[in-house]
Amino acid sequence: MYVAVTEARGKTTTLEDEADFRPLARALGTVIDFPAGAVIFREGDPPRSMYVVLKGEIELSARRKATERMREGQTLGAVSLVDEKPRTATARAVEPCELALLDKEAFRFMVKRAPHIVWSVLDELGSP
Repeated sequence: MYVAVTEARGKTTTLEDEADFRPLARALGTVIDFPAGAVIFREGDPPRSMYVVLKGEIELSARRKATERMREGQTLGAVSLVDEKPRTATARAVEPCELALLDKEAFRFMVKRAPHIVWSVLDELGSP
């Protein structure tokens, strides 16, 4: 598959490798850096966006117990964004991280352009 996205600044990003949707997430979303230890969202927060881990590692915890680590190329928060229910976990940066923040509209566009992202979201469903 070949996808090209042109950003407002005129930069074109292409996605030729179906397995890696990070370039598309970077082009469609807002890229945010988080220092080690920073909380990205908390359990019970309303879902405003989902995230794609561009660099670094995130720890998810529920009821103050670590449940999973998310690494580069994985998504987090998509399920809450879709079902519009409060976050079921807290996400914290284990190390300095770079995340692409995607709102619902950008996520829908991404699913149309890179449908393989759905597999990452399904992996999220299987997480504790």
